[in-house]
Amino acid sequence: MSWTVERIALTISIAAFVVFGISTAIYFDQQSDNPPTELSKQEISAVIVQNQNDLINGPGDLILGNPDGDVTLVEFFDYRCTYCKAIHPTVLQMLKDDGNIRYVAKEFPVLGPVSTFASQAALASQKQGKYPAFSAALMQARNLNKDTVIRIAQGVGLDPVRLKTDMKTFKAEIDQTLDTNFALAKALALKGTPAFIAGPHLIAGAPNQAGLEKLVARARSQP
Repeated sequence: MSWTVERIALTISIAAFVVFGISTAIYFDQQSDNPPTELSKQEISAVIVQNQNDLINGPGDLILGNPDGDVTLVEFFDYRCTYCKAIHPTVLQMLKDDGNIRYVAKEFPVLGPVSTFASQAALASQKQGKYPAFSAALMQARNLNKDTVIRIAQGVGLDPVRLKTDMKTFKAEIDQTLDTNFALAKALALKGTPAFIAGPHLIAGAPNQAGLEKLVARARSQP
């Protein structure tokens, strides 16, 4: 039986979707007997308003872009998420071109133990002041595992021994940040990554640049 390029691509896409769905479902099954349910746009907006402080001022979340920007863009992401990796350059370019966006990085490792380890390492890297470079390098990397995470850390100037120590020393603090992010994601009925929030609006999935710019513009237009 011959396989066309289109059929092969379709098979690969379906397989990737199934793996992603299973990974996410496993996570939420581990955390709770009640996986996220569908919410209306109005319900999502209400959850965003009710949890505004944790969404935009989480003590463990790093702020990129302009800390005094006139609009805050929140992203839930996973370092092993293909769609997060694809949209990340667009996000960084928007922060540079706009110059007035306050970006909140929400570590949301839903794709297994390696994702969790990478997020824990990224959060611990703040103690050495290297989060932006380390996070960007993790987002660019392929085939992450625990060893490559540490090699990438060393490659951006982190002391790997201190990083591992900080991951243990500040474990409670790091876990609290991740627990808060997962609680927010569950309240918002997020089923995967990426997800973007600006103002009372949410985009679940990876929009194109125009879609992301529209999200920011809508938030700016809010009274």
